[in-house]
Amino acid sequence: MTDSNVQNRTSFLSNLTEKLGIERQNVADHPFRPINDLPELTLADKSQEELLEIAKKRVDKINTKLVETTREHLTETIDQLIEAFGQGKVIVPIDSRFDEYGLTNFSKNLFSGNTDEQLTFWEKGAENREMNITNAEKANIAIAFAEFLLAESGSVVVETNAGQGRSLHFLPQHYISIIPMSKIVPRSTQAAAYYAEKQRNGENVGSAIHFISGPSNSGDIEMQLVVGLHGPLVVYYVVVKDM
Repeated sequence: MTDSNVQNRTSFLSNLTEKLGIERQNVADHPFRPINDLPELTLADKSQEELLEIAKKRVDKINTKLVETTREHLTETIDQLIEAFGQGKVIVPIDSRFDEYGLTNFSKNLFSGNTDEQLTFWEKGAENREMNITNAEKANIAIAFAEFLLAESGSVVVETNAGQGRSLHFLPQHYISIIPMSKIVPRSTQAAAYYAEKQRNGENVGSAIHFISGPSNSGDIEMQLVVGLHGPLVVYYVVVKDM
């Protein structure tokens, strides 16, 4: 602790004890240590299965649903959710993981050949910004891959890039976040370290990194909790196990 910090602390404590009318105790000086001074180690000893169980408990507290599936049944799981949400317009990003996980034609059967009318892709390019926002506003469902699921908070991490703007995640009525099992990490520390490493290596990082913790909540109106006040009404996490 620097001399300046010591002086500031001494002055603050002296003023506080004087106002409280109590005698200040002599406390030996010691270096500042945060309550959790090794955040990168929190939950670091947990397996992927253990992190998933922690995430399940946390997700339940943030008004979000979590379902588990496999690559083999991912298409079926997504189609079931789309049907449960009343179908309607679906918007998805430009993301190679849709091909990688076999979701290129995921909704053709469900929409009985009307996929072109119901399925909208995010369009790259600044000239398409207003159209993308309008499509997101009109969409009933958005489906996107998450970069990470943070077990400690139940938050998903998404990255704004040319293939998906932030409107895709926040404007549709229902939001489905697809999370590969390997992308469940203990907490935000690991996500931050991942992006810091990308920057050090000169790799591209999206214009914004979003930490989404379920549907938006507000308790400002007569202290009554309102879910989905200014964002998706329903959020589902679909964890894909590599089996």
